[in-house]
Amino acid sequence: MTSTQRSAIRGLVAVHFVLASAPLGAALLLGDLNDLRMLPFLWALSSIPFSQITLLSIWVGMVSTGKILPKILPAILATALLTVWITSGQVLGSTEPPITMVALFFQNLAIMLGIVAVLSVVMAGTSRLVGTIRFTKDTDLPSNEPRFHYSLFALLAISTATALVLSLVRMSRVEIASDLPQTVSYLLAIVVFALNTFAIIWATLGAGHVKRRLFGVFVIAMLLGLSMAIAVGNSPYSQPWWLFISTSLIVLVPTSITALTLLYLRRLGFRLISPPSETGSET
Repeated sequence: MTSTQRSAIRGLVAVHFVLASAPLGAALLLGDLNDLRMLPFLWALSSIPFSQITLLSIWVGMVSTGKILPKILPAILATALLTVWITSGQVLGSTEPPITMVALFFQNLAIMLGIVAVLSVVMAGTSRLVGTIRFTKDTDLPSNEPRFHYSLFALLAISTATALVLSLVRMSRVEIASDLPQTVSYLLAIVVFALNTFAIIWATLGAGHVKRRLFGVFVIAMLLGLSMAIAVGNSPYSQPWWLFISTSLIVLVPTSITALTLLYLRRLGFRLISPPSETGSET
């Protein structure tokens, strides 16, 4: 990469540093949270750090910059910084003693590190199947793929992912109704953001028609956001319909930020490079 491209990436990191403070901004700007009209704005602003978590996991697991181990310490430090912003938004104006706030920080840090670790491992495993993200000087070749093309593997993967999400939604509703620890809910969130991340990478950095794929990504994101809303007990019958639809912002907002970031990286020359086939390596 050239020095201009490296400077552009550093500027991108600085932009995300500012965006990560959105939960603190939500706590400062939004007034009475008992007002239902403020909830969509709260959900939108509070969900922004999930885009940084997603990009951090992509960088650790799929960006080809050498070994993963040297990335671990920077990833931990970046996650701790995200946790500071999130916790600051939660405790702003709180009358709890400082020890309680410190305990909340470490609780949030453990959750965030767990999510980043799981997503990074999933991304690393996926990179062995679909390829890695790397800088390339090769120009994109025109795509000759048909307008609608599905493989048996793709249909099987979509069916499996749909069944997994629906099963977790049902288990999560039972878990919440029984006042059990919300383990399934966290698992559902990880699965939702992992599936969404795969779709974004495929749409923005893969070969083919980017605009057409992005439309599919946002449809998937909205459906996954509504599935999470249903999982935690929200329903269009128990609240205004617009409020139920607005819960999809929890996934749509991070999706938008992540997609824009990866499109910017695409412009800089990054692509999803498929792994060499075994038959090709043997010949």
